[in-house]
Order: sequence, then C-alpha cells, then structure tokens
Amino acid sequence: MPTTSVEIPEVLKQRIEEKVDEGEYTSNSDFIRYAVRRILDSEETLSPRAIIELNSRMDYDKDDLVDIDEV
Repeated sequence: MPTTSVEIPEVLKQRIEEKVDEGEYTSNSDFIRYAVRRILDSEETLSPRAIIELNSRMDYDKDDLVDIDEV
C-alpha cells in the first residue's frame, strides 16, 4: 500500500494515539484512513442546500409532496 507522510500538531497526534490505545482503531494509520474515508464519503452525500436546489429544478406538483416523517 502506498504511503503518504503528513505533519500534524502534537495535540492531534496524542488524541489519535489515545483512540488507538483505547482499542477504537488498530493503529494510527487505521485512524487516518478512516478519517479520510469519512471526509470523502461525506462529499458524495447531498447537502440540504443541494437537495433544495435540486427540488427547485424538478417539475412536480407540490400537492404530491409527502412530509418525510409521514413515510
């Protein structure tokens, strides 16, 4: 697996190591990979603003809309 080196403040390094020591992650690298995946996945999810924009461009009868809590 390719490696990338990054510099982080000591306080972040300590927090990552705490998570590893507590058993939440198997290594510092595991934590970093998880964090990067979360960021990349969140960018692929539509934000509320994007949903509003898409809805405004769609052609539908507003009377046909259902409140999400009713579904």
